Amino acid sequence: MSERKPVREWVLAAQKGDQKAFEELFRLFQGTVYNTALQLLGNPEDAEDVTQDAFLRAWEQLPKLTAPEAFRNWLLTITVNLCRSHFRKASPPTESLDAPLEGDDAEEEPTREIADEGVDAETIVLQRETARLVRRAVAELPLAFREVIVLHYFEGLELADIAKILRVPIGTVKSRLARAREQLRRKLERWL
Repeated sequence: MSERKPVREWVLAAQKGDQKAFEELFRLFQGTVYNTALQLLGNPEDAEDVTQDAFLRAWEQLPKLTAPEAFRNWLLTITVNLCRSHFRKASPPTESLDAPLEGDDAEEEPTREIADEGVDAETIVLQRETARLVRRAVAELPLAFREVIVLHYFEGLELADIAKILRVPIGTVKSRLARAREQLRRKLERWL
């Protein structure tokens, strides 16, 4: 088991070529990078590819990082840029006419659930459906809006950090966030 060090120390060690330190950084931030990519791209395979590419680029560019304490935001900047590149290269999304319609249970994989005695089944179903609709609504947002929603609400970043990651003024982040919230509100009103 690895010792508990601040991220800064792992980054400094990795900048000196310590692969074990970089493996620790990977372990610490792999979930964050993958979840961000998945929320932006909507495809698990593409998110895995972006995650691998992000860490490969981070390893190659790590000596250039001048503020080791900013590693997470720097890594998320790489991730967002790779997602943007992916969108530029990707063909327009298509939908199969043969795919089952939403609500068809034949294609859904069974999941194991542990019953929560404190919450009734109807509440659980409603919460899951609401979460699914929110994820769907976020996935339908334009990329610029999706980026700020994912970074702010899913990754918990402050607006100033998002502005640095996206390389836009903080006012732009605020504007995109407000417009994204409005679009989400309109979509969810129709669905709920």
